[in-house]
Amino acid sequence: MSTHHFKGKTVEEATKLALKDLGVNLEEVKVTVVSAGKSGILGLGGEPAIVEVTIEEDSKIQSKNKEVSKTKGSIKRIMDDVDDETEKLAVDLVNYILSNLDVDVKTFFRDQESADAKSAYFEIEGPDSGLIIGRKGETLRSFEFLISFIIKRQLSKNIRIVLDVEGYQERRKQNLISLAESTADKVIRSGKQIKMDPMSPFDRRIIHLALESKSKIKTESTGIGNRRQVVVIPNK
Repeated sequence: MSTHHFKGKTVEEATKLALKDLGVNLEEVKVTVVSAGKSGILGLGGEPAIVEVTIEEDSKIQSKNKEVSKTKGSIKRIMDDVDDETEKLAVDLVNYILSNLDVDVKTFFRDQESADAKSAYFEIEGPDSGLIIGRKGETLRSFEFLISFIIKRQLSKNIRIVLDVEGYQERRKQNLISLAESTADKVIRSGKQIKMDPMSPFDRRIIHLALESKSKIKTESTGIGNRRQVVVIPNK
């Protein structure tokens, strides 16, 4: 077990810096807010936000009655089911954030099948929906991260927040699956491993799941922070 302290202008920024520097995901660590910080006046007299990040047993959280397992070189994160309490908080947070952004969008919480009971899935549509996505989905990822972080802090629950704006997430998912399959075919034909471009944890998970049933290849994640990438390796 190891503990580290990180500073940032906000708690979210300090946490992101910690995850990037340590090369871990939010689900793998315990984050404690030491100081929420102060913004100051005209940039003067402010105080940075400070978070304490604890990594347990080689970055794998071990809690009572829970296990971490490995499949084809990728770690299966420990995630919790979305119960009524978690759903209510997630809905309140999404509505609160979007209402304060003053954007013209509508939000719908979509019930998931039991196979995806660990995700809180929202559909967002409206004239200003493009503002929620941002460049290459970066704004969308930040919203999902922020909501997941608050839920983890308040309820000690690890769940996935999925904000699907005008079908963007589904289109991206299908594109990633196609990319994963074409990359796997190249690896099988050449017999040589291929490193894919760096991706977010969410996108890497799609790649791993898309290829986990292929017996001729295996996948691993390598790299640190936002430079982590999936490696597709031939099974010999």
